[in-house]
Amino acid sequence: MAPTVAPFGTWDSPISVNLLASEGISLVQIAPNAPNPRSDLPSPDKIYYVEGRPAEQGRFCIVECTFPPTASAQLRDVLPQEYSARTSVHGYGGGAFTCQYNNNLVFSDGKTNGVYSLDPRTTQVDCIVTGNDKVFYGDLDARDDILQRWILAICEDHRSETIVNSIVAIDIETGAVHTVVLGADFYTHPQLSVAANRQAMICWMQWNHPDMPWTGSQLFIAPWIVGESSEGEKPRVDAPIYISGRPGSESVAQPKWDHEDGSLLFCNDISGYWQLYRLEAGCTTPARVCLRGLEEGNFAGPEWWLGSSFFAFLDHDTIVALWTKNAVQRLVKVDLQSSSYQFLPFPPIENQTPSLRQVSGHHFAFIGSTPHKPDSLYSVASKHQDDLTVVKSSSNVPVSNTYYSTAEPISFQRTHGPEREGFSHAMFIPPKNPGYIGLQDELPPLIISMHGGPTAEVGPGLNVGWQYWTTRGYALAAVNYSGSSGYSRTYRSGLDGRWGIADVADAASCVEHLASAGLIDRTRVGIVGGSAGGYACLQALCSYPDMFAGGVSLYGISDVKALIQETEKFESHYADRLLFGANRTTSDDEKEEILHARSPLYHAERIKAATLLLQGLEDKIVPPNQTQRMADVIKINNGDVKVIFFEGEGHGFLRAESLERSITAQEQWWRKTLLRDAKV
Repeated sequence: MAPTVAPFGTWDSPISVNLLASEGISLVQIAPNAPNPRSDLPSPDKIYYVEGRPAEQGRFCIVECTFPPTASAQLRDVLPQEYSARTSVHGYGGGAFTCQYNNNLVFSDGKTNGVYSLDPRTTQVDCIVTGNDKVFYGDLDARDDILQRWILAICEDHRSETIVNSIVAIDIETGAVHTVVLGADFYTHPQLSVAANRQAMICWMQWNHPDMPWTGSQLFIAPWIVGESSEGEKPRVDAPIYISGRPGSESVAQPKWDHEDGSLLFCNDISGYWQLYRLEAGCTTPARVCLRGLEEGNFAGPEWWLGSSFFAFLDHDTIVALWTKNAVQRLVKVDLQSSSYQFLPFPPIENQTPSLRQVSGHHFAFIGSTPHKPDSLYSVASKHQDDLTVVKSSSNVPVSNTYYSTAEPISFQRTHGPEREGFSHAMFIPPKNPGYIGLQDELPPLIISMHGGPTAEVGPGLNVGWQYWTTRGYALAAVNYSGSSGYSRTYRSGLDGRWGIADVADAASCVEHLASAGLIDRTRVGIVGGSAGGYACLQALCSYPDMFAGGVSLYGISDVKALIQETEKFESHYADRLLFGANRTTSDDEKEEILHARSPLYHAERIKAATLLLQGLEDKIVPPNQTQRMADVIKINNGDVKVIFFEGEGHGFLRAESLERSITAQEQWWRKTLLRDAKV
């Protein structure tokens, strides 16, 4: 049957709003119940992971899968309905559960903030630490009998005016919480290791304001000692040893112990890329793992979430890793002894919340999307490298692959902004629907998507949310603007002092490139983004008022001064570097000028495009009053604006009804602004 000829943007799509909002889930974390080399317990055969479920009011459920999985593998919810495995440390959470050596699980509950033990065989839950609405626990580690009765965790305490972050050891038997590392502003990756005949050691990462973990962080190790006190057994850390990383200029990431010999593997970006380094047991000076051909790529990324994992040991000499170059990830198997490697025969991968874990010496599991499959949990048999099994997909949308449009990585010359040297990048997804073709001599409307962060990236993985638009006849371009991760540290630092300038200039350059190539209609371009992407959307509407016909900001920043004053501790100094630059002295008067110049709220009179603002009422990063002020200013200046608030939602929408309402509003907005549908 010949395809129907119809205007772009009006095509019927099998991806409905209800399917997209209710049937999709998010896959967040893997914690395999791996064999314990020092235990007489039988080797376990389970893997656990977390599903974020919009249809259950955004609950995060722990799910069990028999391993290795088969086509008929049974998945079983093990977390009772009244609990949600989620944490609020740093505002983004992560590392909300872990496996104990006795096959039990330990998790942090997002509803109460308590820490609990869970027997997955019976689904019995027992409280370890009673919840407190001002104390959060995350990055839990209790995966080995090294810890015995202790759970390591990051604690974030909001009970006083000054928020305190620390590494704590939680006594499983008594529920007592002992602080073991304190003094820095932030910590991640607390992990213990005991190799044969060696002193127990703990490692961790830390950093202080104004750094973020990807701008300047440090790695430490220290002996782990448990001694007697008047309170009974009490753990402590003795004489911390600095290993790597520098404030402001050098970041570390992803420390992992080799439990066989006590060495430590981690990443450092001093070369301009996050490369692998190894610290031998008993040493204090690490050595780089030199892998010829992989030097200009990353074995880590910006750690927004606790508990991320970009690589895993398969045995003492072998790891499997996610390696990123130009925002495209590939799986690579590395022999640490010979400094050799081989790419695994799988398609490119995108992994927004990296979780790659060893299950056994023969299997590993990871979460990611490919150009033709949405975010999924995969099992890989490392001895049979073509044995890639989908354990669980994030999307149950029953759509043929013939509808899916493949993301095309593009690079383009910078043609807008004060600095027009070099190239920027994007993923371009053209419209595609086997049932339709556009009108003769008609070009498709374009939606520019600006990712959040802004230190983040967009890869080539299949995003069903984007396909919602491309199957209807819209083109979409997701811009990896200056400041994005997935490239070099130099590119990642390109937004320093230029936030709100370089990012939106790259968006404008992307529009120019696609229009000049005859791929889109330059008179029908919209821009959308969430959080920092929402800020970029609003700033672009102010800076390039004649380029965009419409804009949609989801919980976007409109007043950067208010952001600095009101946001969570984790990001409270993030904007300093982005707005004022690194290692630059800026007077108070200059700062005020920059804050005013970079805030869309104070330049809304320039906006010509119809603007839709979507905002959660419980957002602590971008408070609702900031969004309402933006709407009021646009309206006062006779602009076309609509604001929609979402009850029970924070910085990002988790509930199915909120997602459905948001998508519906956006579609109506694009029909009104890009299709110029007078009926909307």
